[in-house]
Amino acid sequence: MGACVSTPAIPIKMRRKLPGRPRKYHGKNSKSASKINGDAGSMVTDIEFVHKTTTCRRSECSNSKVHVTQMQWHHSQIDANVLCQEDAWFDTVSIFESDSDDEFSSVNGGAPRKYLLRPRAGLIVPHCTEEKPTVGSWSEIEPSIFKLRSSSFFIDKKKSPAPNVSPYTPIGVDLFLCPRKIHHIAQHVELPSVKGDGKLPPLLIVNIQLPTYPAQMFIGDADGESLSLVVYFKISETTEKDVSPQFLESIKKLIDDDMEKVKGFAKDSIVPFRERLKIMVGAVNPEDLVSSSTERKLLNSYNEKPVLSRPQHSFYEGSNYFEIDLDIHRFSYIARRGLDAFRDRLQHGILDLGLTIQAQKPEELPEQVLACVRLNKIDFVDNGQIPTLLSIEEDNCSY
Repeated sequence: MGACVSTPAIPIKMRRKLPGRPRKYHGKNSKSASKINGDAGSMVTDIEFVHKTTTCRRSECSNSKVHVTQMQWHHSQIDANVLCQEDAWFDTVSIFESDSDDEFSSVNGGAPRKYLLRPRAGLIVPHCTEEKPTVGSWSEIEPSIFKLRSSSFFIDKKKSPAPNVSPYTPIGVDLFLCPRKIHHIAQHVELPSVKGDGKLPPLLIVNIQLPTYPAQMFIGDADGESLSLVVYFKISETTEKDVSPQFLESIKKLIDDDMEKVKGFAKDSIVPFRERLKIMVGAVNPEDLVSSSTERKLLNSYNEKPVLSRPQHSFYEGSNYFEIDLDIHRFSYIARRGLDAFRDRLQHGILDLGLTIQAQKPEELPEQVLACVRLNKIDFVDNGQIPTLLSIEEDNCSY
């Protein structure tokens, strides 16, 4: 517990993103697992690294020093209704603060920019356990909040509250600013040590990539400055007992990337089972988000309705986790315009987020929730308060 671990300084290359100069993402989407340092009880304290970093401007390059220190969580600054999870099961977190007055400052309000290198997963957004939601927190919800395909759906097309069990339960939420989209985000954070039964991954990670730039009709390379909303789930201890064998089999097919035959009008086709994945987003207080009939109509068209995530999704596996990346950058123009319209007001919204696997046969009914969480009035507009997650690449850094 009290041991001090010495780690050599890691050189990090960083380039300032210049306006009007798009860059290709050089990240590598490896399927290898991230190495987890230490166990659930280990904690690294009193560590300071000093790195030399080169920052580039249009006409000159200058060297600056970046100091890395452990994040300090002051319980007096956190609402009594919010649980700080530092002592739960996390490892270490590093914060980068620039010594330069202009290179790493937020353009919104001049607040100093925070840079994170391999932070502990789930420390950015606190956990709220009270019935009254605390601003900027997350909380657990019952899966039955979502209405999914009922047992008689293929007969009457009716939906009903989902069974009140889910195989995965939330354990943490992060919100990162990324100069470019970060794929396979599990490689860039310190994951908790969670044990499973060997049948399903003990950790499920959902990385929702949200563009911060205005929606364009033509998306080009569909990349740019992004927010990553990352939700971490762990396997429930009662999954095998509470969840139907049919749904467990569907989850296994999703993870194993099975293929299935789908009947078509002219001929049958073979498609990935993963194309059945659906995302649900529901606004608990829609009246606080809309200001006109047009916005109300737009919100109602998406509110609480399961939507297939294909083809804007990707999947990654590690030794103890399965990650789902949902790329909103590549969503339809209307959906991205909707995000732009509501972005400023999402800080007033209470949002329920869930995942399910679409049932396509009677024996797969009723549909069940894979995982779900509630987001309580989280601000998705960066005013300097959202830390930037750094991704280190072997050859190049995409900043």
